[in-house]
Amino acid sequence: MHSFRGKVALVVGGTSDIGRATAAAFMRAGAYVAFIGNRAPLDLADQASGQSVFIAADITREVEVRAAIDLVVSSYGSINFAANRVSVGPTADLIDYTEAEFDEIFQANLKGLFFCLKHQIRSMRETGGVIVNVTSVAARTPFAGCSLFNASKAAAAMLTHSAAVEAGKYGIRVIEVAPGPIETAMSRLYRKETGGSLDTSRDIIEASTLLGRMGRPEEVADAITFLCSPAASFVTATSLRVDGGFSLG
Repeated sequence: MHSFRGKVALVVGGTSDIGRATAAAFMRAGAYVAFIGNRAPLDLADQASGQSVFIAADITREVEVRAAIDLVVSSYGSINFAANRVSVGPTADLIDYTEAEFDEIFQANLKGLFFCLKHQIRSMRETGGVIVNVTSVAARTPFAGCSLFNASKAAAAMLTHSAAVEAGKYGIRVIEVAPGPIETAMSRLYRKETGGSLDTSRDIIEASTLLGRMGRPEEVADAITFLCSPAASFVTATSLRVDGGFSLG
Protein backbone atom coordinates (compact mmCIF):
# COMPACT_ATOMS: atom_id res chain seq x y z
CA MET A 1 0.00 0.00 0.00
CA HIS A 2 1.17 3.50 -0.82
CA SER A 3 1.81 5.79 2.14
CA PHE A 4 0.11 9.19 2.05
CA ARG A 5 0.91 10.04 5.64
CA GLY A 6 0.76 13.78 6.15
CA LYS A 7 -0.89 14.36 2.76
CA VAL A 8 -4.33 15.88 2.19
CA ALA A 9 -6.91 14.36 -0.14
CA LEU A 10 -10.11 16.06 -1.27
CA VAL A 11 -12.89 13.71 -2.37
CA VAL A 12 -15.84 15.26 -4.14
CA GLY A 13 -18.81 12.91 -4.02
CA GLY A 14 -17.16 11.07 -1.17
CA THR A 15 -20.44 9.71 0.15
CA SER A 16 -21.23 7.66 -2.97
CA ASP A 17 -20.10 4.04 -3.39
CA ILE A 18 -16.92 4.79 -5.36
CA GLY A 19 -16.30 8.10 -3.63
CA ARG A 20 -16.62 6.59 -0.19
CA ALA A 21 -14.31 3.69 -1.10
CA THR A 22 -11.80 6.23 -2.40
CA ALA A 23 -11.92 8.26 0.79
CA ALA A 24 -11.47 5.11 2.84
CA ALA A 25 -8.46 4.07 0.73
CA PHE A 26 -6.81 7.45 1.25
CA MET A 27 -7.41 7.26 5.00
CA ARG A 28 -5.98 3.74 5.23
CA ALA A 29 -2.87 5.11 3.54
CA GLY A 30 -2.58 7.80 6.21
CA ALA A 31 -3.97 10.85 4.40
CA TYR A 32 -6.23 13.49 5.86
CA VAL A 33 -9.47 13.45 3.86
CA ALA A 34 -11.98 16.19 3.21
CA PHE A 35 -15.36 15.09 1.84
CA ILE A 36 -17.43 17.51 -0.23
CA GLY A 37 -21.01 16.59 -1.00
CA ASN A 38 -24.68 17.21 -0.37
CA ARG A 39 -24.96 14.79 2.55
CA ALA A 40 -22.61 13.69 5.27
CA PRO A 41 -21.17 10.14 5.33
CA LEU A 42 -23.06 7.75 7.58
CA ASP A 43 -19.93 7.04 9.64
CA LEU A 44 -18.06 10.14 10.73
CA ALA A 45 -15.94 8.44 13.39
CA ASP A 46 -12.72 9.54 11.72
CA GLN A 47 -13.67 13.19 12.21
CA ALA A 48 -13.11 12.83 15.93
CA SER A 49 -9.42 12.17 15.31
CA GLY A 50 -9.18 14.97 12.77
CA GLN A 51 -8.35 12.57 9.92
CA SER A 52 -11.46 13.52 7.97
CA VAL A 53 -13.90 16.37 7.70
CA PHE A 54 -17.17 16.75 5.81
CA ILE A 55 -18.05 20.00 4.05
CA ALA A 56 -21.56 20.41 2.67
CA ALA A 57 -21.57 22.09 -0.74
CA ASP A 58 -23.63 22.16 -3.90
CA ILE A 59 -21.03 21.65 -6.63
CA THR A 60 -23.29 23.27 -9.23
CA ARG A 61 -22.78 26.59 -7.41
CA GLU A 62 -19.29 27.99 -7.93
CA VAL A 63 -19.37 30.13 -4.81
CA GLU A 64 -19.94 27.02 -2.67
CA VAL A 65 -17.20 25.02 -4.40
CA ARG A 66 -14.69 27.81 -3.98
CA ALA A 67 -15.60 28.32 -0.31
CA ALA A 68 -15.31 24.58 0.39
CA ILE A 69 -11.88 24.28 -1.23
CA ASP A 70 -10.67 27.45 0.49
CA LEU A 71 -11.80 25.96 3.80
CA VAL A 72 -9.83 22.76 3.17
CA VAL A 73 -6.69 24.75 2.34
CA SER A 74 -7.06 27.00 5.37
CA SER A 75 -7.64 23.99 7.63
CA TYR A 76 -4.89 21.68 6.33
CA GLY A 77 -2.48 24.03 4.57
CA SER A 78 -2.77 22.53 1.09
CA ILE A 79 -4.48 19.92 -1.07
CA ASN A 80 -2.20 17.21 -2.47
CA PHE A 81 -4.81 15.03 -4.18
CA ALA A 82 -8.33 15.53 -5.46
CA ALA A 83 -10.70 12.82 -6.63
CA ASN A 84 -13.89 13.98 -8.30
CA ARG A 85 -16.70 11.44 -8.40
CA VAL A 86 -19.55 13.45 -9.91
CA SER A 87 -22.30 11.34 -11.42
CA VAL A 88 -25.98 12.02 -12.10
CA GLY A 89 -27.87 10.08 -14.74
CA PRO A 90 -31.64 9.55 -14.84
CA THR A 91 -32.50 7.05 -17.57
CA ALA A 92 -34.81 7.57 -20.56
CA ASP A 93 -34.85 7.18 -24.30
CA LEU A 94 -33.33 10.22 -25.96
CA ILE A 95 -36.70 11.33 -27.37
CA ASP A 96 -38.27 11.19 -23.90
CA TYR A 97 -35.71 13.26 -21.96
CA THR A 98 -36.98 16.60 -20.69
CA GLU A 99 -35.16 19.91 -20.63
CA ALA A 100 -35.08 19.71 -16.84
CA GLU A 101 -33.34 16.32 -16.97
CA PHE A 102 -30.83 17.66 -19.50
CA ASP A 103 -30.02 20.54 -17.16
CA GLU A 104 -29.78 18.25 -14.12
CA ILE A 105 -27.29 15.90 -15.80
CA PHE A 106 -25.05 18.53 -17.37
CA GLN A 107 -25.18 20.86 -14.37
CA ALA A 108 -23.66 18.15 -12.17
CA ASN A 109 -21.58 16.01 -14.52
CA LEU A 110 -19.99 18.88 -16.44
CA LYS A 111 -20.60 22.27 -14.89
CA GLY A 112 -19.99 21.01 -11.36
CA LEU A 113 -16.88 19.17 -12.47
CA PHE A 114 -15.63 22.34 -14.15
CA PHE A 115 -16.02 24.32 -10.92
CA CYS A 116 -14.17 21.62 -8.97
CA LEU A 117 -11.31 21.46 -11.47
CA LYS A 118 -11.01 25.23 -11.69
CA HIS A 119 -10.61 25.79 -7.98
CA GLN A 120 -8.60 22.64 -7.30
CA ILE A 121 -6.04 23.69 -9.90
CA ARG A 122 -5.95 27.21 -8.44
CA SER A 123 -5.30 25.78 -4.98
CA MET A 124 -2.46 23.54 -6.28
CA ARG A 125 -0.61 26.05 -8.47
CA GLU A 126 2.12 26.69 -5.93
CA THR A 127 2.53 23.16 -4.63
CA GLY A 128 1.62 20.79 -7.47
CA GLY A 129 -0.66 17.83 -6.98
CA VAL A 130 -2.81 15.20 -8.60
CA ILE A 131 -6.43 15.39 -9.72
CA VAL A 132 -8.32 12.26 -10.75
CA ASN A 133 -11.73 12.59 -12.39
CA VAL A 134 -13.99 9.56 -12.35
CA THR A 135 -15.95 9.42 -15.61
CA SER A 136 -17.27 6.21 -17.19
CA VAL A 137 -16.62 3.86 -20.08
CA ALA A 138 -19.93 5.30 -21.32
CA ALA A 139 -17.89 8.29 -22.50
CA ARG A 140 -16.65 6.09 -25.33
CA THR A 141 -19.01 3.09 -25.30
CA PRO A 142 -22.52 4.52 -25.05
CA PHE A 143 -25.23 2.64 -23.17
CA ALA A 144 -28.86 2.56 -24.29
CA GLY A 145 -31.30 4.51 -22.17
CA CYS A 146 -28.84 7.12 -20.92
CA SER A 147 -27.75 9.16 -23.93
CA LEU A 148 -27.40 12.37 -21.93
CA PHE A 149 -25.29 10.63 -19.30
CA ASN A 150 -23.09 9.22 -22.09
CA ALA A 151 -22.69 12.67 -23.64
CA SER A 152 -21.96 14.35 -20.31
CA LYS A 153 -19.23 11.81 -19.51
CA ALA A 154 -17.69 12.26 -22.96
CA ALA A 155 -17.56 15.99 -22.30
CA ALA A 156 -16.12 15.37 -18.83
CA ALA A 157 -13.39 13.20 -20.34
CA MET A 158 -12.38 15.95 -22.76
CA LEU A 159 -12.51 18.54 -19.97
CA THR A 160 -10.18 16.33 -17.93
CA HIS A 161 -7.63 16.02 -20.73
CA SER A 162 -7.87 19.75 -21.51
CA ALA A 163 -7.22 20.55 -17.85
CA ALA A 164 -4.18 18.28 -17.89
CA VAL A 165 -2.73 20.19 -20.85
CA GLU A 166 -3.01 23.48 -18.97
CA ALA A 167 -2.14 22.28 -15.46
CA GLY A 168 1.11 20.49 -16.29
CA LYS A 169 3.10 23.73 -16.07
CA TYR A 170 2.15 23.90 -12.38
CA GLY A 171 3.34 20.36 -11.68
CA ILE A 172 -0.25 19.15 -11.50
CA ARG A 173 -1.19 15.80 -13.01
CA VAL A 174 -4.80 15.41 -14.17
CA ILE A 175 -6.03 11.93 -15.05
CA GLU A 176 -9.29 10.25 -15.99
CA VAL A 177 -10.45 6.97 -14.46
CA ALA A 178 -13.26 5.37 -16.46
CA PRO A 179 -15.08 2.62 -14.55
CA GLY A 180 -17.09 -0.01 -16.37
CA PRO A 181 -19.67 -2.29 -14.74
CA ILE A 182 -19.16 -1.61 -11.03
CA GLU A 183 -21.58 -2.82 -8.37
CA THR A 184 -22.96 0.50 -7.10
CA ALA A 185 -26.34 1.93 -6.20
CA MET A 186 -26.35 3.80 -9.50
CA SER A 187 -25.63 0.69 -11.58
CA ARG A 188 -28.31 -1.24 -9.71
CA LEU A 189 -30.80 1.54 -10.42
CA TYR A 190 -29.85 1.52 -14.10
CA ARG A 191 -30.42 -2.23 -14.31
CA LYS A 192 -33.75 -1.88 -12.52
CA GLU A 193 -34.99 0.97 -14.71
CA THR A 194 -33.94 -0.74 -17.94
CA GLY A 195 -34.71 -4.28 -16.80
CA GLY A 196 -37.07 -4.97 -19.66
CA SER A 197 -34.05 -5.59 -21.89
CA LEU A 198 -32.03 -8.81 -21.46
CA ASP A 199 -28.77 -7.07 -22.33
CA THR A 200 -29.03 -5.03 -19.12
CA SER A 201 -29.34 -8.02 -16.79
CA ARG A 202 -26.53 -8.71 -14.39
CA ASP A 203 -25.73 -12.07 -15.98
CA ILE A 204 -25.38 -10.54 -19.43
CA ILE A 205 -23.29 -7.65 -18.08
CA GLU A 206 -20.97 -10.01 -16.23
CA ALA A 207 -20.61 -12.18 -19.33
CA SER A 208 -19.61 -9.11 -21.31
CA THR A 209 -16.48 -8.54 -19.19
CA LEU A 210 -13.33 -10.51 -19.84
CA LEU A 211 -13.12 -11.37 -16.14
CA GLY A 212 -16.71 -12.63 -16.00
CA ARG A 213 -17.86 -10.42 -13.14
CA MET A 214 -18.75 -6.89 -12.13
CA GLY A 215 -16.18 -4.77 -10.35
CA ARG A 216 -16.21 -3.43 -6.81
CA PRO A 217 -15.96 0.24 -5.77
CA GLU A 218 -12.76 -0.61 -3.88
CA GLU A 219 -11.11 -1.67 -7.14
CA VAL A 220 -11.77 1.76 -8.62
CA ALA A 221 -10.49 3.37 -5.42
CA ASP A 222 -7.26 1.37 -5.66
CA ALA A 223 -6.73 2.64 -9.20
CA ILE A 224 -7.25 6.23 -8.03
CA THR A 225 -4.80 5.98 -5.14
CA PHE A 226 -2.23 4.31 -7.40
CA LEU A 227 -2.46 7.23 -9.83
CA CYS A 228 -1.93 9.65 -6.95
CA SER A 229 1.17 7.77 -5.76
CA PRO A 230 4.81 8.34 -6.74
CA ALA A 231 4.59 5.10 -8.73
CA ALA A 232 2.54 7.04 -11.30
CA SER A 233 4.57 10.26 -11.18
CA PHE A 234 4.96 10.46 -14.98
CA VAL A 235 1.31 9.68 -15.73
CA THR A 236 -1.01 12.51 -16.79
CA ALA A 237 -3.49 13.47 -19.51
CA THR A 238 -4.61 9.89 -20.00
CA SER A 239 -7.47 7.56 -19.18
CA LEU A 240 -7.39 4.38 -17.14
CA ARG A 241 -10.30 2.04 -17.75
CA VAL A 242 -11.28 -0.01 -14.73
CA ASP A 243 -13.77 -2.25 -16.48
CA GLY A 244 -12.56 -5.85 -16.40
CA GLY A 245 -12.14 -5.72 -20.14
CA PHE A 246 -15.78 -4.71 -20.70
CA SER A 247 -14.80 -2.28 -23.44
CA LEU A 248 -13.34 -5.17 -25.43
CA GLY A 249 -15.86 -7.81 -24.38
